[in-house]
Amino acid sequence: MLWILTPGAGILFATAALSVMLAGLAWGRSAQPQWRFFPFLMLGVAGWCLASGLEASFVPLAWKLFWAKLEYVGSGSAATLLLLFAARYSGQDRWVRGARQLVVWVLPAVSVGLAGTNEFHHLVWAVFSPGPAGTNSLIYHHGAGYFAVVVWIYAYLLSACALLVKSALRSPPGRRRQVAMILLAVAFPSTAGILYSLGDSLVPGLNLVPVSFALTAVVLLVGMGLFRVLDLVPFARDTLIERMPDGIIVVDAHRRVVDANGAAARFLGARSSLVGRDIGAVWGDWSKLDLSCPSGEERHIEITLSREPLLHVDVRMTPLHEPGQRAAGCLIVMRNITTRYEAETSLQRANERLRDDVRRIEALQTELTDQAIRDSLTGLFNRRYLDEILPRELARAAREKSVVSVVMIDIDHFKETNDRRGHREGDRLLSLFGTLLRERTRPGDVACRYGGEEFLLVLPGASLEIARDRMEAIRNECSLRLHAEGFAQPPTLSAGVAAFPEHAGSDDELLQAADEALYRAKAEGRDRVCVAGAGS
Repeated sequence: MLWILTPGAGILFATAALSVMLAGLAWGRSAQPQWRFFPFLMLGVAGWCLASGLEASFVPLAWKLFWAKLEYVGSGSAATLLLLFAARYSGQDRWVRGARQLVVWVLPAVSVGLAGTNEFHHLVWAVFSPGPAGTNSLIYHHGAGYFAVVVWIYAYLLSACALLVKSALRSPPGRRRQVAMILLAVAFPSTAGILYSLGDSLVPGLNLVPVSFALTAVVLLVGMGLFRVLDLVPFARDTLIERMPDGIIVVDAHRRVVDANGAAARFLGARSSLVGRDIGAVWGDWSKLDLSCPSGEERHIEITLSREPLLHVDVRMTPLHEPGQRAAGCLIVMRNITTRYEAETSLQRANERLRDDVRRIEALQTELTDQAIRDSLTGLFNRRYLDEILPRELARAAREKSVVSVVMIDIDHFKETNDRRGHREGDRLLSLFGTLLRERTRPGDVACRYGGEEFLLVLPGASLEIARDRMEAIRNECSLRLHAEGFAQPPTLSAGVAAFPEHAGSDDELLQAADEALYRAKAEGRDRVCVAGAGS
């Protein structure tokens, strides 16, 4: 007889069928990165169970050994795919991406090679003995190679469990239940493998490890039905994305909204789902914002979505790429920052008002300062300012070994003009003369109304001769300008010139010297300029 369908073989065949069914159910989730390896894992388990079932069914030793060797293909694949699944599920798969993934397949390939060549070295199975009477089972007495295979399989198994536990510890409760269900499913074959390796088997000659996968399949089926083990992404989205206060929109390369949460719809004032609609149709400012991320870099902008009620949002745009760096769309995250925007706007307005107040205060201070140091009628500096500036100019001239000339000026017969033409015309005369002095002074010169119809020029750096010549020019021009302004007989000017340090060593002495020169000009007939210590 070639083979017999034993109860153990029937369980194994049923387990293989359940594993294929689980692979089919999981295939729809394989597009999700977390579950990419899971269908292949279940197919590996199905192959292991099928080979083990055939080994338990066949009677001839040669056939039993053939199927026993193929079991190593299934066991090695299952252990390796479990590790890859755990790495991908936990997000710790950078070390098994691309060509590096081939490294984890080295040990299963070596195991298959050892089993396939066992007749040459007997490292996997040292000897064989028949099973209990009346059965077609075969008892395998293992060698050192078998235990080496067991060591690496459990190393992969423990590594996978560690990755899953690490993922569960930093995940929300829903994902922890999923991980717990997966670990429970893995626990049955893990325990059975230890018992089988220690020689403890409920049925002599029957490998309990593939049989235990029947319980694994039942656990996963229950998990899919009750705990939605494979529904990781929808669950995470409901928990995290849909409940987020921030608006989330995913736009594909064709400007279509492929996903959006409720907050995004509320921000944009949409009454229905945004999914499937053109982003330009639901967001009028799309073309202005240039949210297509053409530069391939994350962008950030703030924008007001509505005025009544005010809604100001912070928009962050991250480009999405498919494998090969091809543009796939854009992820848009909108955060409501209306409160902060209102606070910043209020602060900005307050700062603007404060700056306006400061400018007004500075202008008022300037005005008050001018009023304090300038004569309101002529616009020239007043006696108070002269008392401040003249000592400083003399001190600087002393330090620099320079000269300062002063010119004391008086309008001749001003009282008669004032009495004859009236105070209004007298004031106009003073104003016109003040304008003339402002126009004929250099930067750095100081023109003051000394009192009444008397004026004073402070000329730093001007020698006595230059000061006299400038005063002569002013005297001559004054007569012409006053005549042009309607004064038929314009009053004349008398002036006295003195210089520091030639005529005085202090401000009082200098003013006294200039005043004496002015007095001499008046005594000599007016309408002239006299220099201190000399004639006209």
